Amino acid sequence: MPMPSPILPAWARRARHAVLALPLALALLACSPRYDWRTVQSNEGAYAALYPAKPSSAARQVTIAGRRLPMTMDAARVDDTLFAVGVVTLPADDARLRQEAIEAMQAGLAANVGAAAAEPVHTREVTVMSAGNPALPLPATEVRATGVSGEDRTPRRMTAWLVGRGTRVYQAVVLESGDTARDDRLREQIEQFLAGFHPF
Repeated sequence: MPMPSPILPAWARRARHAVLALPLALALLACSPRYDWRTVQSNEGAYAALYPAKPSSAARQVTIAGRRLPMTMDAARVDDTLFAVGVVTLPADDARLRQEAIEAMQAGLAANVGAAAAEPVHTREVTVMSAGNPALPLPATEVRATGVSGEDRTPRRMTAWLVGRGTRVYQAVVLESGDTARDDRLREQIEQFLAGFHPF
């Protein structure tokens, strides 16, 4: 399968979901996954975030607006849900380039979730608070999309916040797969993760 737009690290895109027998599936639905929330500060990515488990890190080059740019990704998985923060570093503090990067990352997110034309991507303006003291409000875009994995045909649902500041553009993303993508059982955890994301 061709590499999708640069949003999630390769190990996350290749993850396979086990097919559960009905009794085991019902037992899992009755249990709450264990979340071990911790604040992680990324000096390289210049942000702080509240992760539900210890994140793993990856780095790669991505192409945005015809430029090859460095991107880092920290991601933690709980069951079939991925919580991740990606950071693209720009060559200059340029508002136009930040906007181009945000638009490219938004398109990549929709492509990675397998969003179809029949399921439009929903966006709205939100505010992200910086990690400074005092914290500053930063205008951001929330992106929500649903789709079907091109690999194993399981449903997916993505909620992300995109924000640019200085020479960096950030995406805080929650990607739900399988049964969790069909209901709102993780709404509280998603809101907690997004609210706990603060660029420097």
